[in-house]
Amino acid sequence: MHKPGDVVLGGLFEVHYTSVFPERTFISEPEQPRCKGFDTLGFRHAMTMAFAIDEINKHSNLLPNVTLGYSLYDNCGALIVGFRGALSLASGREEQFLLEENCLGTPPVLGIVGDHYSTFSIAISNVLGLYRMPIVSYFATCSCLSDRKRFPSFFRTIPSDAFQVRAMIQILKHFGWSWVGLLVSDDDYGRHVARSFQSDLAQSGGGCLAYLEVLPWDSDPNELMRIVNLIKISTARVVIVFAHEIHMIQLMEEVARQNVTGRQWMASETWTTASVLQTPHLMPYLSSTLGIAIRRGEIPGLRDFLLQIRPDQHDDNIYGNNMVRQFWEYTFQCRFAPPPAGWVEAGGELCTGQEDIEHVETEFLDLSNLRPEYNVYKAVYALAYALDDMLRCVPGRGPFSGHSCATLQRLEPWQLVHYVQNVNFTTPFGDQVSFDENGDVLPRYDIMNWLWLPDGRTKVQNVGEVKESAKGEELILDEDKIFWSFESRKPQQSVCSESCPPGTRMARKKGEPECCFDCIPCSEGKISNKTDSMECTSCPEDFWSSPQRDHCVPKKTEFLSYYEPLGIFLTTTSLLGTFICAVVLVIFTYHRSTPMVRANNSELSFLLLVSLKLCFLCSLLFMGRPSLWTCQLRHAAFGISFVLCVSCILVKTMVVLAVFKASKPGGGASLKWFGAVQQRGTVLALTCIQAAICTAWIVSASPAPHKNTQYHNDKIVYECVVGSTVGFAVLMGYIGLLAILSFLLAFLARNLPDNFNEAKLITFSMLIFCAVWVAFVPAYINSPGKYADAVEVFAILASSFGLLVALFGPKCYTILQFNLTNCSKVARVRQFWEYTFQCRFAPPPAGWVEAGGELCTGQEDIEHVETEFLDLSNLRPEYNVYKAVYALAYALDDMLRCVPGRGPFSGHSCATLQRLEPWQLVHYVQNVNFTTPFGDQVSFDENGDVLPRYDIMNWLWLPDGRTKVQNVGEVKESAKGEELILDEDKIFWSFESRKPQQSVCSESCPPGTRMARKKGEPECCFDCIPCSEGKISNKTDSMECTSCPEDFWSSPQRDHCVPKKTEFLSYYEPLGICLTTTSLLGTIICAVVLVIFTYHRSTPMVRANNSELSFLLLVSLKLCFLCSLLFMGRPSLWTCQLRHVAFGISFVLCVSCILVKTMVVLAVFKASKPGGGSSLKWFGAVQQRGTVLALTCIQAAICTAWIVSASPAPHKNTQYYNDKIFYECVVGSTVGFAVLMGYIGLLAILSFLLAFLARNLPDNFNEAKLITFSMLIFCAVWVAFVPAYINSPGKYADAVEVFAILASSFGLLVALFGPKCYTILLRPERNTKKAIMGRGTTNS
Repeated sequence: MHKPGDVVLGGLFEVHYTSVFPERTFISEPEQPRCKGFDTLGFRHAMTMAFAIDEINKHSNLLPNVTLGYSLYDNCGALIVGFRGALSLASGREEQFLLEENCLGTPPVLGIVGDHYSTFSIAISNVLGLYRMPIVSYFATCSCLSDRKRFPSFFRTIPSDAFQVRAMIQILKHFGWSWVGLLVSDDDYGRHVARSFQSDLAQSGGGCLAYLEVLPWDSDPNELMRIVNLIKISTARVVIVFAHEIHMIQLMEEVARQNVTGRQWMASETWTTASVLQTPHLMPYLSSTLGIAIRRGEIPGLRDFLLQIRPDQHDDNIYGNNMVRQFWEYTFQCRFAPPPAGWVEAGGELCTGQEDIEHVETEFLDLSNLRPEYNVYKAVYALAYALDDMLRCVPGRGPFSGHSCATLQRLEPWQLVHYVQNVNFTTPFGDQVSFDENGDVLPRYDIMNWLWLPDGRTKVQNVGEVKESAKGEELILDEDKIFWSFESRKPQQSVCSESCPPGTRMARKKGEPECCFDCIPCSEGKISNKTDSMECTSCPEDFWSSPQRDHCVPKKTEFLSYYEPLGIFLTTTSLLGTFICAVVLVIFTYHRSTPMVRANNSELSFLLLVSLKLCFLCSLLFMGRPSLWTCQLRHAAFGISFVLCVSCILVKTMVVLAVFKASKPGGGASLKWFGAVQQRGTVLALTCIQAAICTAWIVSASPAPHKNTQYHNDKIVYECVVGSTVGFAVLMGYIGLLAILSFLLAFLARNLPDNFNEAKLITFSMLIFCAVWVAFVPAYINSPGKYADAVEVFAILASSFGLLVALFGPKCYTILQFNLTNCSKVARVRQFWEYTFQCRFAPPPAGWVEAGGELCTGQEDIEHVETEFLDLSNLRPEYNVYKAVYALAYALDDMLRCVPGRGPFSGHSCATLQRLEPWQLVHYVQNVNFTTPFGDQVSFDENGDVLPRYDIMNWLWLPDGRTKVQNVGEVKESAKGEELILDEDKIFWSFESRKPQQSVCSESCPPGTRMARKKGEPECCFDCIPCSEGKISNKTDSMECTSCPEDFWSSPQRDHCVPKKTEFLSYYEPLGICLTTTSLLGTIICAVVLVIFTYHRSTPMVRANNSELSFLLLVSLKLCFLCSLLFMGRPSLWTCQLRHVAFGISFVLCVSCILVKTMVVLAVFKASKPGGGSSLKWFGAVQQRGTVLALTCIQAAICTAWIVSASPAPHKNTQYYNDKIFYECVVGSTVGFAVLMGYIGLLAILSFLLAFLARNLPDNFNEAKLITFSMLIFCAVWVAFVPAYINSPGKYADAVEVFAILASSFGLLVALFGPKCYTILLRPERNTKKAIMGRGTTNS
């Protein structure tokens, strides 16, 4: 369909939706494809372009004075037809298109609107883009067409599939559809959509594809059956289809055949408004479809234009409106004359062209839903506005080269592309039209919903839109308008896995898309408070997860509370124990004057009761929520209270033992250590030790409250950590030590005869105490949380009750129930009388008289009874009692003589009998001083002890059989100290010698030995062990041998220290003399050779062998010989530093001379060859001296760095022999020594290799052989030196190094200068120029 004009625009439309291709016979000219299946809407698209051009031509402001024409082609739904049409538009028709003679002119069309399909547009743009022909598509959505490099002149008024895909994903996310199926057409449109959809869906995290299938073009029934079956079995309830109407028709037929219902279909813009699918047959399946539709627009005047269309009656005009005739025949079901053969016969009507189209039922005139048409309309106007902008260009201000403008006469397509790119206008409908840098229009889509009405009709309604705005991509949905065909009348759920509720996390199923997951409950202590949480988050430290795992709740707290049953029980028990202690304290206080109380050390008993009360009360500190002060105080109070308690028991036990020991003859002195002051002091001291332990523990590593979550994750156990396990162990161990000591002492005293002996009670009580605390340890360790505190409280209460009941139970029972036992024995004299006279006072015991016993009268004569009672010849304890009574009497007398105002107490007061306190009398007893009638002075020292004095007795057995105990001396404390007075002449010895016997277990150990106690025997039994080497003893019976000072050693007798022998490489020993002589001999030989060479310096032998280096080599060898002398003598700091420096520098000077001589030999022989003369310029005298100096300076730098960083120093070594001191030099830095030696070795090996290479050069005086031999000796000596040096101790290491220096020096001297001196002195005929010049003859 064509219309001429000043400017022609092309159009490609799908007026027929398919083509029939003739069979290729290859024997005749092929026929053209025939179009089939008239598409009314496609024809309307073409007519919309015609209308737009007609409207523009009528527009006065747009393209004035320019008439637009058009040339519209049908692509017949086939690429080959559409492509041929595009080429025809671009190249023109021969009848109308003639270029000017210079081949310039306007092309047939300046722009093309179309094509319909993306695939067609890609193919056409690929070709026409080469000519920059502007193409504006109204329906091709493939995102690939946005590639500006590939399609530089392509534009479109429909949004790209990229935006359509993103719009689809937004809808999916809006409704929560994360599990969808995707169907695409088998063309560029479908393939690019599939790639874009997969990519964008993954990036957005909006869901997953359950399947992706490609719809076949050839309607393969098996493939369609497979695809629909997949849709049927898939759990995805949402199916998205990017395909054309023809694909959807075929697909939905198969869906209807398999009756696949319950699916939510989502349509792309290609079939959203396709009425061909809105049939009663398919709507049960497609009802509630949501689709993306091209923006709907309104085109005023289009209906009138369409009503004016009439077919052209001139059939022979192939350039006319043939497309209208086809539309007319299709609409009115008639044929224009001449009709096809048999048409009339079959009853067919002929078209007149005057039929009334307005009264025919056709969708052609249904303009309520103009979508592709609106895009066509905008595309035509875009080209028109571009042309208008181009024609309005002012010459000199144009956009092209030289600011030129384009003209219609010489218009190039690329010039129009420039203006299309920059076009910007607003349609009558209010939409702005402009293109971005990719040729895409501002995207905007309508969202459509398919309704199947009760009357069987179908309605496609607009329920929202998606567009690009300043805020980004914006989705607007009116959900109330959306029709859902499902029973719930709500959108279906389409997910691979149900959302994970709070309290769970998503765990992706292996091998499946990420939308398919299991919901794993959060583990304990973790929560998720959102739907579809990827991870469970841990609760804060003091919180735990709720049972639903969806929020954190505060952890339960646990500690030993006063309000729980266990706490109430322990608190009650503690208070009960405290109350019982108070009751016992009241009883003892009330009966404090009774013998039961007084006989059992009443002061310690009261202190013990107070400490037990503290023990009961301290257990309360272990209950309640721990705080810093309770944690610190609980163990301190517990430890001090128990030590106070146990120390009281310990002192009571010690007093019991001391009393019974004092009751034995000569044992009275032991009581002086157990007076009241000593008892209090002991208890205080023992308690202070525990207080010091507690203080040190709290200061260094204080117990502190701790929130423990290790026992139960959902509970916080409040407990006190001990801070320092060592501190807690020492505290407990100290209590245990005192308890065990008390138990052992009480156990030893358990059988002492006394009615009031507490030892048995103490033994039993400490047994209970120890048993409780031994059981406590494993129970405490294995008890968690508050139960550990409960175990400790139980142990405290059990041990406290054990002590209280065992120690005070029997006493209270005696005090309260048996007063007779607790009375003073007033009738002790009666008991003595009955014992002495073997009688009984009346009333006698039952049966006494009947058994013949006598009754006491009290008048018996004691003087005539044989008893020791009246034997007063040996009054010893009695004398002490006598002195004790007099001491108290004199103290009372001194107290009563006190003058008021001059007394010793506060305010200079005196004591009175009426208000006498015992401690006041103690003061006077402490200061008493009197003399007995027997002449002994009585006074007490600060410890309450009397001046000590003992008699020494000797037993004699007289010949008549009697025994005599005589006094032979005394021992006493005097001003001189303890004094022994013996009258040995009076002492009787019963042995044959009449002398005292010797009684020793072992003889005395002489000097040089020490005593070693014999195992399992007393300390007096010992062996005399000789002192080990390096140790002495210079006294008899020495316990230990003392080590000699560092530089001394023990004498052979081990009774005194002697200086250690010293050893170093001395000048005076044979080895030193030999090495010194050899060194000096080498120096002299060097001097002699130097004199010879100096004297014969003008001879060819000396001159031919580089005399300057030879002299320098001799000097360096002399230094090598002399430096060996530094290794001898006693090392000092300067010799240690100088020996290796001198050795290293001397040898490098020597070896570098040899190296340079070798290099010169090689250079000379190389220069003798043709073209080799230039090599000698590098080996002149200056270069030789410089090389030697540089090589030597490197060694000097190494030595300097070594001495500065880690200098060698003298060292006294005693590791080899203990009795000798080896004076040696330590190298300081092994690395420095190794670098020094390595550098010498490197130069030596280099010299050896160069000399070896030059050994066969033809010259009588070629030194290469001599140098090779000398360096071989040098290397052999120093290779052997390394293991010998390492394995040689002390001075022998220095001797090895000196030997290596001398051997290598002699090797160099003899090998290099021996033959020369021999020739100079003994074969002078060879030392001539003639002999030298004749070397060639000789060699030949």
